[in-house]
Amino acid sequence: MKIFLVIFIFIFNSWCLAQNDDRHYFDFWEGRWFQEINGVVDTTKTRFDVIRGIHPYSFEERWTMSFDTSYMNARGIRVWDDSNKVWSYIWMSERGHFQIWEGRKVNSDWYIYRNFNINGDKYLSRQAWLPKTDERLERVSEKSYDNGKTWILRFREYYKKIKK
Repeated sequence: MKIFLVIFIFIFNSWCLAQNDDRHYFDFWEGRWFQEINGVVDTTKTRFDVIRGIHPYSFEERWTMSFDTSYMNARGIRVWDDSNKVWSYIWMSERGHFQIWEGRKVNSDWYIYRNFNINGDKYLSRQAWLPKTDERLERVSEKSYDNGKTWILRFREYYKKIKK
């Protein structure tokens, strides 16, 4: 009976730890990130700074986004929702945009989802910041017109973390 109890406790503890691993998905996130174009870091394009938030599994992001000849500043809050076991995201810009994104796990990666209707163009959008190393990531943005059955790539970007 003691052996059964020890095995049960071991398996239960292992299961509990596995359930909490997703909290650490963005442990690499804190730092200053610059867009990487053709393998070269471009400090004049989109960049963002990330600091830990008020909760150990939350982050505050300060974005400067490049659009051809103009820039836009934005802020993001990324947080692990412990009650629902998901990463969620809130984004706002100096141009008055405010978006709440729903986090969903796809295989082993976390994506954010949101419905859009831009001048009659209605679609489901999803984005992911896919860690390649602790200092390099791939940002993917896709949209779907069939509620997520198929996806169309909107853009794919790479970012590199640079020490301040």
